[in-house]
Amino acid sequence: MLLLCPIPIKKGHAVNFLNSSGEDSHPDCNHTKSREKPMAIFGSGLIDIHSLSRNKIMSILALAKDLKEALLARDVPRYKLCRDRDLLVALLFYENSTRTRSSFEIAALRLGLELTGFGSIEGSSVKKGESLAHTLDMFDAYQCDAIILRHPLDGAAKQAAERVGIPVFNAGDGKHQHPTQTILDLFTILERHGRLDNLQIGLSGDLKYGRTTHTLALALSLFSGNTLHLNSPPNLPMPSSIIELARTRGTEVVIHNSLEEMVPDLDIFYQTRIQRERMPDPMEYEVAKKAGIFTMELMNRTKKGFGLMHPLPIDKAMPGILPELDAHPNSIYKIQAGNGVPTRMAQLALALGLAAESVTDEEPVAAIPGGFCKTLPVVTKPVREGVSIRPIRDRGVVIDHLRPYSESILARLLKLEERADVYRSATVRSVKRPDNIKGMLMIEDRDLTEAELSMVASVSPGARVNRIVNSRVIEKLELQLPLTIEGIESLHCPNAGCISRPEHMEHVAPRFDKIGEDMVACSYCDHIMTTRELFASISK
Repeated sequence: MLLLCPIPIKKGHAVNFLNSSGEDSHPDCNHTKSREKPMAIFGSGLIDIHSLSRNKIMSILALAKDLKEALLARDVPRYKLCRDRDLLVALLFYENSTRTRSSFEIAALRLGLELTGFGSIEGSSVKKGESLAHTLDMFDAYQCDAIILRHPLDGAAKQAAERVGIPVFNAGDGKHQHPTQTILDLFTILERHGRLDNLQIGLSGDLKYGRTTHTLALALSLFSGNTLHLNSPPNLPMPSSIIELARTRGTEVVIHNSLEEMVPDLDIFYQTRIQRERMPDPMEYEVAKKAGIFTMELMNRTKKGFGLMHPLPIDKAMPGILPELDAHPNSIYKIQAGNGVPTRMAQLALALGLAAESVTDEEPVAAIPGGFCKTLPVVTKPVREGVSIRPIRDRGVVIDHLRPYSESILARLLKLEERADVYRSATVRSVKRPDNIKGMLMIEDRDLTEAELSMVASVSPGARVNRIVNSRVIEKLELQLPLTIEGIESLHCPNAGCISRPEHMEHVAPRFDKIGEDMVACSYCDHIMTTRELFASISK
């Protein structure tokens, strides 16, 4: 029998189970009836790892530990939580899967849930050209209580969660994230070492397209004292945005050129498969073949307590781990795969109201200021003569302090030529500060709506807008990057695999969220970029 390391539950965490009538055995629990969104740890499911804090993760793992113990003891009343409730879960797998699909199926059945859906698009209406949205609509209309989705497009799970009113679980979306895999990975690490902090973790293989390593790195960065050691072929590095986010959270990230130099100090080594199916260029795979292989010689150099993990499958033609290591006591990837059942049972139970959890010591989340317009005092100045750009004499708007060369983008977005507006634009050098270059746009007989001001703020944060009447400024605004950028014609996510891209014909309107003064992330695929990078395609 597998011995479990104790999983600590911090003070303030309580896991409550519901009795067979569907009511909580604890008097403080608010029971939610079928088809209503449950008041649970993640009542909308689990879309990405960003929605979970350290405390929430530890609470899920605590419930998973209890369920695993019940499964090992075959204590059916302790883990068959659905009992007399009628709950139906749809598994929608647009990509091949063995472990994720099977473990979700087994998890649902162990809980007492019913299953429907498909494990392949062959034989489904997807082959007839049906969109993801319409497929989701059908299973929502059939009154399913949760959806488990695997899809090749980045951000598909986010789109699904927005589309339906039931919990959605991301079982892997493109090269984006695989959060339910990360939960079982964390559970496995916790079993091995009894903690999730102050660890030396190695990640190797396909770090560019490997959604398991992306999500695991982000999750481990929530815990203090961890160091991530990265090794990959030169053409398959970990995305820089993930590395930078981990570092800003205080996680040390070390990049290695070989497995030999990183293995001796590791507590966990996480090897991944080279994902040929996600590489648009066949030559990329040929270069990736040079990825390091974990051998018995490397295993012999590891320290006490070391654990070798792999999300599986291992490609037999190009194995990242040699077969003779399968039976080694430090090879824990079979245990890791098995942990998919209790951890996914825990997630389903919490989302469907079969178990309720109270988190009372959450860290406060810093709020981002909501407004993007700041009113500045108006200073009356005489009309300037002898300048290179003729000022507006009657009424209109002057947009100043623009990012250099962004005027043409704004002229297109504001439809100046389509409206036959009289306007002047230029990139100019300051007379007083010759090193200061800025853009300017003057539009006669025009006021800007709030939506248009937001557009200007998105293209060029820091711009100033002057409303002119009778040659005088009557209002001056300073613009900051809005919290959300959306509704801008011809604006697309630069990530070709994002579900919001028009070529995928999923009709998902692109949306971008502010994460810094001049940084945004796609709401669907998490692609991080500057606003200059975001609007680069419009300028072409």
